[in-house]
Amino acid sequence: KEFQFRCTDMFVRKFYHQTLNWSKRCATKASQKTPHNWEDQCYELILRVAHAIKEENIPAALIVNTDQTGINYTQGANLSWAATGSKQVPVVGQEEKRAFTLVVSVFADGTLLPFQAVFRGKSVISCPNANAPRYTDANKAGFKFVFFCN
Repeated sequence: KEFQFRCTDMFVRKFYHQTLNWSKRCATKASQKTPHNWEDQCYELILRVAHAIKEENIPAALIVNTDQTGINYTQGANLSWAATGSKQVPVVGQEEKRAFTLVVSVFADGTLLPFQAVFRGKSVISCPNANAPRYTDANKAGFKFVFFCN
């Protein structure tokens, strides 16, 4: 019988750590810096908005707060093997994820607008499939599925 070399997960982990001095590390990226005077900037914004609302007599039904967040439903790779203590860890395939942007808006009078889910793609196949669970319910509730290509 011919000998076959096999590596167990434990063997590979020990080799990486003991021989190469590597450990599993999270991928890194630069984050946006918060200005040192962010509290002052927020306070000044509140004063400007309050002044505009009072002086222009803007009703609460015309003041809307909108926010957006990225939703990942298939995450790209964000772990890799690199030298222990590495500060920068490049990862191939990190950008290959499935995600959409959820937009939420509410008026100052408490009226909540329907959520907007923005899918980026070149065709309708980037949107949820018509055979997806609860797709019909979403359509009946007024959901609109459109793609955005730039």
